Amino acid sequence: MEENDLLVSRCLDGKKKSLDSFMITSTPFLSADERSILVPLEREFNSDIQTFYYGGYSEAERTVALFVPSVFGVEDIEEYFSENEEDCPFCLLKVSKDRFSTLTHRDYLGSLMGLGIKRETVGDIIVGEDCTFIFVLKSISRYICENLTKVGRGSVKTEICPLSDFVYDEGETETVFCSVASLRLDSVASSAFNLSRTNSSLAVKSGLVFINSRQILKNDYILKEGDKIVLRGKGKAVLDEIIGESKKGRIHINIKKFK
Repeated sequence: MEENDLLVSRCLDGKKKSLDSFMITSTPFLSADERSILVPLEREFNSDIQTFYYGGYSEAERTVALFVPSVFGVEDIEEYFSENEEDCPFCLLKVSKDRFSTLTHRDYLGSLMGLGIKRETVGDIIVGEDCTFIFVLKSISRYICENLTKVGRGSVKTEICPLSDFVYDEGETETVFCSVASLRLDSVASSAFNLSRTNSSLAVKSGLVFINSRQILKNDYILKEGDKIVLRGKGKAVLDEIIGESKKGRIHINIKKFK
């Protein structure tokens, strides 16, 4: 309980600092469980400050909570950081390994923790064949670059690179035709993820649904063409096309679903 209280207090302080200083503030990286603690408290947060949860890409498991003054007019935090990377509280590390070692996520995390840093300073670790990408807070990035030279039994080289260097493999897609009562979030999400309207509504209220990397808590949020919908645990879809309205008033849409 004390840890939860500390988390809430930290977020409230971050909101206040953002409002007072007219700047973007943030928390360290949060787990899904920690985010779920904050979601019910969103109504208590100042409406002049927007809250985004972002970890470098839309499918990130670990994210920071970002507090952004509403007057900034930010709709898509990923797009904003692509143009204002200096405002992002974390950066991307590229870890290149020798060709002889086979290293796992556990190896990388263990080596990072062995440097004496806190877990909350590290976001997602995406292991590849030739190199691994790691999102870390900027405050700890230089230290990691200088000291992360070995992972497991392998030698590695660690360097900071632009966020744009990481390209998430979204996988194959399929386009599905749907007929919905409206373009409300709960209605479209219900069709996109094969949920009942009730379960779709609960998912939104529980903070599990993100539109263009922004957490949306209102079921009556109206979607537009091109909006990217992420439902934690269910996947991702895009409202690809609004075709038109039927004689009975239903709206025909095409949804691009990621397999």
